[in-house]
Amino acid sequence: MKDEIQGLISFLENSPTASHCVKVSAELLKKEGFTEIHMDDKWNVKAGDKLYVIDSASTLAAFVIGTESVSKSGFRIIGTHTDAPGFRIKPEPYAYTEGLSTLGVEIYGGPTVATWFDRDLGIAGSVSFMENNILTTKLFQIDKPVVRFPSPAIHLNRTANKDGFKANAEEQLLLVLGDNENDYEILKEMIADSAGIKVEQMIDFCGEVFDIQKPALNGINENYLIAAGIDNQASTHAALAAITTIQPADSTAIVFLFDNEEIGSKTVNGAASPFMERVLERISGARDDFFMACSRSINVSADCVHAIHPGWIKKHSKLSKPQLNKGPAIKMSAGGSYASSARTSAYFIKCAELAGSPIQKFVSRADGKSGGTLGPIAASGTGIPTVDVGNPMLSMHSAREMAGTVDHENMINCMKVHLQGDIALF
Repeated sequence: MKDEIQGLISFLENSPTASHCVKVSAELLKKEGFTEIHMDDKWNVKAGDKLYVIDSASTLAAFVIGTESVSKSGFRIIGTHTDAPGFRIKPEPYAYTEGLSTLGVEIYGGPTVATWFDRDLGIAGSVSFMENNILTTKLFQIDKPVVRFPSPAIHLNRTANKDGFKANAEEQLLLVLGDNENDYEILKEMIADSAGIKVEQMIDFCGEVFDIQKPALNGINENYLIAAGIDNQASTHAALAAITTIQPADSTAIVFLFDNEEIGSKTVNGAASPFMERVLERISGARDDFFMACSRSINVSADCVHAIHPGWIKKHSKLSKPQLNKGPAIKMSAGGSYASSARTSAYFIKCAELAGSPIQKFVSRADGKSGGTLGPIAASGTGIPTVDVGNPMLSMHSAREMAGTVDHENMINCMKVHLQGDIALF
């Protein structure tokens, strides 16, 4: 198994939530010589510095400061997101009914709901408590099958195979965790123990369920990766793998990891927040230098793309059929769902050429609608030219997604060329 895929598997195993993904990302960056700074510090960056900053627990920026001022050489940026569709436990979730302890959930983003039924699920999230008179938050992760969405027998739902499996989000999306009335108190004790605190310290917690089945290689030649959260933590891992291996160049290289893309990005953690602009301006040192830098920059927005499915060919454009293990795809949309232009597309094609990677293009059917992503949000917020790209995958938004192993290595290599600034823009 190649190091890139082994690294991705480990990354996915330890990233059941967006905040866990940022924690793992920070550990990876620190191991590779990056130093943490903070949003409430005074920044004084200099050429060659390798730094990262975390904001709101699930958003991170990592950067390698270039040898020239950003007003002259600009930024080479990658944007990805750390969240995935799934289910969040309700604030007051518990009910004991018909002899079972259950937890209510809210749907987060657009998961393929049916794929989550009858799976072994753990719970991960964060706990808030007071420590030395300071409001503190810690992460927790219960890696045991403590909850489950049980499906009804086919005898009680005889049209499921014909009409599709359906579940009412309020009435039927119920996590079963036991059969005793004190099960919720036991669960809270497990959460506190995982966070390393006493249960009486807990003020509040937020949690989400995750599939505890580990990532696996699949296919007769093991050329596919099967895992939860490939969309879009695989792009996040690729961006980190790229920025931790480049050398300081003329331009400043930056990777942004955003949360909440799956629900529109309009949060304090998302791409529509002021985080990106604030980081870029603080690196620039002055407002005018920031504006000059943006005009000399380019952003690669990386988010997975739909691969052609032989059983659903008519869902794809006849002229656009991205395939697994055939290289990253550039995403285009006349309606503005993606930020790619002919110029930014050409830029990424050149990156792929120098990286020795094949390249594909993706466009939705003309009678369909493209999905949304980070690119247009970042582009409209900063004015920086952007190209939307992604590795093709099957089973997108399923509890277990499927991607090509070769594509991951190719994406990393394309990102290295981009961050290294090997292609002149002006």
